[in-house]
Amino acid sequence: MLPLQRKSNKDKSLLRRYGEHKLKQQGRKAAKRIAKKGAKVAAKAVKVVAKKFVAVLAKVMAWIVGAVGIPAVLIGLCTIIALIVISLAWSYMLGTGEGLTGHDKEIHQYIVEQSNSTVNMNSKIERPYRVPVPLIAATIQLEAFEKNDDIKEIIRKMASALAPTFDYGEYDQWREKQVTVCEDGKCSVGKVQHTKNMVTKLNSVDYWNGSTQFKYTRHITKWNKKTKVTYKTIKVPSIEYVEKEEEQTTTKEKCEKVKNEKVCKTVTTTEIVKKKVPTVVMKDKKIKVKTITKTRQQYFTSEKTTTSDYTTLDAILNSFGLGIKDKSLIEANYLFMGGQMAYTEWLQTMGGGSFNGGDFFDGTIIPGGGVPPQYMPIYRSAEKKYGVDWYILAAIHFVETGFSTHPTMISSVGAVGHVQFMPATWVGWKYNIGGGVVPSTLDITSLAVIASGGGYGRDGNNDGKADPWNMDDAIHTAAYYLSRSNYKTDPRNAIWHYNHAEWYVNKVLANAEKFKNAATYEGGGDKPQLKPGSFMRPAVGPISSPFGYRWGSTHYGTDIASGGKSSVPIVASADGVVSRSYLSSSYGNVVFIKHKLNGQDYETVYAHMNNRAVAAGQNVKQGQFLGYMGSTGNSTGVHCHFEIHKPIWTINKAYAINPALLVEF
Repeated sequence: MLPLQRKSNKDKSLLRRYGEHKLKQQGRKAAKRIAKKGAKVAAKAVKVVAKKFVAVLAKVMAWIVGAVGIPAVLIGLCTIIALIVISLAWSYMLGTGEGLTGHDKEIHQYIVEQSNSTVNMNSKIERPYRVPVPLIAATIQLEAFEKNDDIKEIIRKMASALAPTFDYGEYDQWREKQVTVCEDGKCSVGKVQHTKNMVTKLNSVDYWNGSTQFKYTRHITKWNKKTKVTYKTIKVPSIEYVEKEEEQTTTKEKCEKVKNEKVCKTVTTTEIVKKKVPTVVMKDKKIKVKTITKTRQQYFTSEKTTTSDYTTLDAILNSFGLGIKDKSLIEANYLFMGGQMAYTEWLQTMGGGSFNGGDFFDGTIIPGGGVPPQYMPIYRSAEKKYGVDWYILAAIHFVETGFSTHPTMISSVGAVGHVQFMPATWVGWKYNIGGGVVPSTLDITSLAVIASGGGYGRDGNNDGKADPWNMDDAIHTAAYYLSRSNYKTDPRNAIWHYNHAEWYVNKVLANAEKFKNAATYEGGGDKPQLKPGSFMRPAVGPISSPFGYRWGSTHYGTDIASGGKSSVPIVASADGVVSRSYLSSSYGNVVFIKHKLNGQDYETVYAHMNNRAVAAGQNVKQGQFLGYMGSTGNSTGVHCHFEIHKPIWTINKAYAINPALLVEF
């Protein structure tokens, strides 16, 4: 299609008749499917639909009006309502399992099984984030999957792609205790006893329709004092005077005259006397014992921030080739079964993310996915000048003219050139003589004519002309048009303005994603030295935070700072296969790579990147460019957060090892 294209009455008539035909056709098919389940089941489901019908009718009617047109809605209203009721009823049964038997019941049970497998069902934290059974049921009942022989593979793929990712952290809720004992007025102060108490808390979770991030604030309680008074009896020494009997011996000299002579002799006498003698005795004494116990602890309060984001859901639905009509019907079915969703509103405002994230990759890009390499210099030149990603330009080129392989490259309504511009859009609508056509005598390649008319035509190869049939001019003009349509802030809306159709946006973004992921990125700044047979540094720069205890929890990786440089490349630390590549609320733009090194399995993580140049399932070589350093996710500055796990990464990071043990930093 083309920017600002206008449809003729004939086109509208054809569209209306096509819409009526499709509605009747889908209605007949859906009716046959529901009829197989039995009249009672159908009647029960339709009663449920009647109660909830008004809540979802507006959304479903919206996509019908957009996809078919108001005249068709008015003419085929009964068919439309019947189709809606049947679709909702079928989704209800497939999602709840009510009334299903045989193969249909088996499919429902498989949906439940795959849904449960996306989380640890024994965890109260994880259970609420499992992929909803009604969401899968609302999707696979679409006509697009009706003849799919391997519907279980679709279910498994959907559950796997939408599975939530949890990021846990270890936090020390330590406790301290100090005991003071006072006996008989004398106090003994004990040492403070510190006891670690590591607990696991959820840092963030990414799920099918958004992400939630938890911020924990550390607090320390005041000392809590408890006093306990007891009494005890002790033995204490005491002096008592005890009366004791003792023998007391006295000696006296006794004299007498004998024959007029004095004769003396010594006389000893013994007698018993009583005396009080001091004696030490042990007596009971009751004393007061006061025990003062002081305790305090560290604890954390949390704040959570929730962001609505349907990027993951949109990507998996795009991979199934579903357009806005199918996506709107999925939302209606899901809402009918009690789910909460604002998917179609999100689609109107959100676009596909930019690879560069604002930085132009200054290395070499080797295209894949069928992109002709001879056009890469033109895509990249326009990308650098106007800030529109090369793979978006390649996707538009592909969707419009199959990379310029269409026989005439002139549309039925007069759009011309490699990327199909209406002449009036190219030179300016003041020259329009009807339907975007300009006078045949007007030189639409004249820069002066374009400037006067306010057209979008650009001179991409500096030859003094702006020619829609010249590849450089055409691609540069497409980039300029998108940039003027606010591609930088709202890429999806800018692409919508190129054609004014949601299916077109989805098709361009789906191909752009394929082209981006199929390309190989080389060069692009200073890189560390290769280390064949071992792990190499993933980026140059100083170590800003090593592996280990940090800020009350464990830092499971090594942080490499940018050192003040811009556009610092991050590379694969060893050969391997990309196991995950996505935007996380905590890790930001993150890539996981699985390795087999010296017979041992490892998995490395590269987080907070500004962008991602590889996709899941892609084989990478040591030193291959993964993306630029950034500060996405839960980050306080530009750096590369690098983890190594042996053998694999797990939610609680149970197998994390210090990268410094295997890498020379």
